[in-house]
Amino acid sequence: MAIEPIRTIVVDDDHNSAAATMAMLKKFPAVDVIEYIDNSPELMSRLPQLNAELLVLDIEMPYNNGMSVASVVNKKYPKIEIIFCTGHPYFAADCYDFEPVDFITKPINENRVNRAIERAQKKLRNNVMDLVNKKSEQKSRKIGINIEDGYRIIDIESILYVEKKGRKIYIHTNTNKSFVAKYNLTQLEGILAPHDFFRCHQSFIVPIKKIRYIKNNEFGKTYSIMLKECYEEIPLSRSKHSEIKEKLESYGIKFV
Repeated sequence: MAIEPIRTIVVDDDHNSAAATMAMLKKFPAVDVIEYIDNSPELMSRLPQLNAELLVLDIEMPYNNGMSVASVVNKKYPKIEIIFCTGHPYFAADCYDFEPVDFITKPINENRVNRAIERAQKKLRNNVMDLVNKKSEQKSRKIGINIEDGYRIIDIESILYVEKKGRKIYIHTNTNKSFVAKYNLTQLEGILAPHDFFRCHQSFIVPIKKIRYIKNNEFGKTYSIMLKECYEEIPLSRSKHSEIKEKLESYGIKFV
């Protein structure tokens, strides 16, 4: 999937310096300079309409200096990231109170800018993930499952795992109850996937957020999963081993 370039505003009252900054930023496809603004009052008045993601912000400016601007931006537009860009390195200590992506001194260095852009991309991706997770938490946490004698309303968080045993599909819960669902495993996989469940084996589906341990068995030839609130070892197919690690990494779990 293509990643959209970062919508960036350069803010600097020195036009020559700003021109050099913008020329440098044009070398990076990950950045889209949508506007140049040379004073803080205009920036504050136009920010609501510009849909910016990143400010490359000078510090010494008339009206309000860059740190004053950063203070307002942090409060009113917390999703906008900031890179301070100044000719005076002694500002660095004070600037980090505003949690910027980076602090770059002029004349700017291409490698330094590259690192700053990479950090900006990472922070913006994390912002998006936070929003996705927040929306996910706002979803209904209950689901109506068609079982043998009707529909059962089940709290998603109570599901430990799903198991195919013979011709029947069992939903095991942390209430010490199991229910036979009137679906095949592929159908139930589709129902539960939006709620962060993963088919780890041809006969098992597990909630990703309950995984606490991936175990190597028999000298690494087979694998199993241990889940929170569950004493059963759930088999993990060898073909799913890499995929489950990728899933966990997307949730911020690092494998080192």
